[in-house]
Amino acid sequence: MNKQVIIKRISIPWRKLLGTITLLAMLVAMLPAPALAIRPPSSPSAPSSDVHQSPAAAAAIASQVGEEVIEVEPAVAAEIQQKGTAGYLVYFRDRPSLDAAERMDWIQRGRFVAQQLQSVAQSSQKQVRAYLDNKDVSYRSFWIDNMILVEESDVTVFNELKRFPEISIIRSRRTEMLIEPTSKESLGINEEIFAIEPNISHVQAPDAWALGINGLGSVVSSIDTGVRYTHQALVSHYRGNLGDGTFNHNYNWWDPYGDHPTAPADDNGHGSHTMGTMVGDDGGSNQIGMAPGAKWLACRGCNTNNCTDAALLSCAQFIAAPWDLNQANPDPDLRPDVVNNSWGDCGQSYDPWFRGVVDSWRAAGIYPVFSNGNSSNCGYSSPPPCGTVGNPARYGNVTGVGATGQQNGAYATFSLRGPTDNADPENGGDYPTIKPQVVAPGSNIRSSVNTSDTAYEGGWSGTSMSAPHVTGLTALIFQA
Repeated sequence: MNKQVIIKRISIPWRKLLGTITLLAMLVAMLPAPALAIRPPSSPSAPSSDVHQSPAAAAAIASQVGEEVIEVEPAVAAEIQQKGTAGYLVYFRDRPSLDAAERMDWIQRGRFVAQQLQSVAQSSQKQVRAYLDNKDVSYRSFWIDNMILVEESDVTVFNELKRFPEISIIRSRRTEMLIEPTSKESLGINEEIFAIEPNISHVQAPDAWALGINGLGSVVSSIDTGVRYTHQALVSHYRGNLGDGTFNHNYNWWDPYGDHPTAPADDNGHGSHTMGTMVGDDGGSNQIGMAPGAKWLACRGCNTNNCTDAALLSCAQFIAAPWDLNQANPDPDLRPDVVNNSWGDCGQSYDPWFRGVVDSWRAAGIYPVFSNGNSSNCGYSSPPPCGTVGNPARYGNVTGVGATGQQNGAYATFSLRGPTDNADPENGGDYPTIKPQVVAPGSNIRSSVNTSDTAYEGGWSGTSMSAPHVTGLTALIFQA
């Protein structure tokens, strides 16, 4: 369904709605402009400039091919010198102009962005792919950012790649961490179970529902550990539910690890918990989510507590143009409105390895939400030092979400802090380096888990519990 039709069809009292939903930004004095102007977002900045300005690139080893300089992260050169082989990420210079996407409707926009990205990747990667094929090197090509992931090569291939002028930078491979809760305290035996969870009531989401704004027509997504799709609070909200007791998982689920190739699953519980906070509602005594009228899809970017670069990039591409269970027939018409990310690193400086992906999502109208990170994940004291927000939450063009108490606006002692060294020149105003831009309840959060179709757990605390509040809020705004 065309999203613009939904917007035109609904008439609501704006003053009351805005007064209701903006409480979610409790400690931060402003809700960042990207959240208020989701459709369309501001023009994405070219990732090539980020490459040349990053600290990693500044310290990189440079190789010159004609007038072009190819940068190599020192970690790649060190690994291949030590071991004789290495895997690495190869980034290409060319990137299409996607500015025109802002003036298109939802369907045209997604198709245009996907087609442009695919076309440029196909043409600019052609010679390098032919070379790697000739050398029998295993690799994966991506278009969500114009790059190739080389699984492993020897030093000869590595050195030869530095002779291709279409390559801009070679980076080391990344393994990111799942931003796990700081605690998972069990509910006390006498603890009351509320029909609407206190954290949901605190941000006044039920007042938005009373106005007819519950996320209807919006689609949320997550890159996490997966989802138990049969859970009673989630199953009716799953986009793959056909409503007659059958399911179509094509275009609604992808597991790049291959452990659960035919239907959504969650071996950890984290992804089921975060999805519950986005949309969960069993129709009775378990109203755990912000946008119970929205639908969801998911990609398993993290198999346990680790998230490989290959899986994250595969998921990123799936979000922009979901495909069937055979990883064929991608369809950008079926992309979600917003993507929740509860993964990242502990870096204290800007790392642009995922920046091109975020730029592509934004060009397609997909809103990126990232957890700021927790002190316990990175070995920091509580409260953590300033400037500890990890990547990609550190990026100036995403909404980084911090945590507060369950029913108060006190900043949680475990929640990582800014400022960032990657400023937001478009929407930052007088505070372009502020992180987090938004905070939400992240302490003692109760939601769905993966152990059974009726299982819930409270006591979960972390910024991973906060971010899905904002993702759900975004679904409400999309409907409104």
